[in-house]
Amino acid sequence: MVLIHKSETGWIPRLGLYLFPILTLVFIAFYLIDKGLYRQIIREDGVVEWMTFAFLIAAGMLSLFIASRIKSRYNYFHWFFILFVGFNFLAGLEEISWGQRVFNIETTGVFREYSDQNEINLHNTFQGIFQIKTKHIALLVLFVYGSLLPGLMRNRQSISDTLPLRHFILPPMFLRGGFTIAAILMLDFQTGHEEEIGELFFSICFFIMMLWNLTLVKRGCFRPNTYFSIPKRMPSFSE
Repeated sequence: MVLIHKSETGWIPRLGLYLFPILTLVFIAFYLIDKGLYRQIIREDGVVEWMTFAFLIAAGMLSLFIASRIKSRYNYFHWFFILFVGFNFLAGLEEISWGQRVFNIETTGVFREYSDQNEINLHNTFQGIFQIKTKHIALLVLFVYGSLLPGLMRNRQSISDTLPLRHFILPPMFLRGGFTIAAILMLDFQTGHEEEIGELFFSICFFIMMLWNLTLVKRGCFRPNTYFSIPKRMPSFSE
């Protein structure tokens, strides 16, 4: 599996390539050295969950900034970045159950009746109603999106204007490893709570992905009429 394209240069691709293996080793070390501390870190409302929230909100804010830069430079609203703002804000608020534990809000109504964790959020309520784990849906969708599609589409330079997915942003190649590790962690192999680490890794992927696209916009490499964000000489396969 190709993990980085020759056009992806600079500190951001290096960060995206090496950060996730290093973080995985750090969490393994915590698990081997002190299982109690490891469980404390990854528990609900713990350090990892709040870091996930922070990275999701930060990714959303970066996406909003990118959308405004594209509007200013190319005079159109890029639908993907606008929707990505909403996705990250929604995911971030869902991650902390819309501040339920922060503000000590009691679970009532439909959430009390259907939520499988007695929390005020949509994904646990969905699980309670349909008996389907949303983490399995997220695992599959994000694995295809971040691990498979960048490799499958890396030789596509453009897409027809008639196709509805025009301007659909794909992660850069150097994040394929991060998305893959995150998907594996969502399987909850050790303690049943490793999905919290997987969610953190996905949120970091989104943040780095937005950093990279912001860099491409600043470099003038973004072409609004193509499928990818393409530098002037080499394709980066970030869009």
